[in-house]
Amino acid sequence: MIKAAREYDLEESSMKVARLRNVLSQRDIGKMNVLEFAKGAIINLQLKAGQSIGRHHTPSDAIVHVVSGRVRFGIGEETVELTRDVVLHMNPKEEHELEAVEDTSLLVIKVGDDTTCGMEKE
Repeated sequence: MIKAAREYDLEESSMKVARLRNVLSQRDIGKMNVLEFAKGAIINLQLKAGQSIGRHHTPSDAIVHVVSGRVRFGIGEETVELTRDVVLHMNPKEEHELEAVEDTSLLVIKVGDDTTCGMEKE
């Protein structure tokens, strides 16, 4: 996993600021930890157009926000196309898959005690 974001600890504050950087010139799929916090984590996932991630799950609630591009999410028998104007919430252990329609950068915000990916445990 690449460290894509620089984390800034601001003096006398618990606020954290991170910058995302594009890694798609170096690879087809990039996954970077952006920030971690009590009971959660933010991951930046980047995919080149046509790239996909197969069916998997996470043990925590997951909120997906598209930073740029367009991606298709398959959840159960449903497929939804996400763009910058759409936010998606998934319950813990909800099986899902995704495919980038365009070069895509998205933030996955995982909330819960266990923020690993179901694929990582298998």
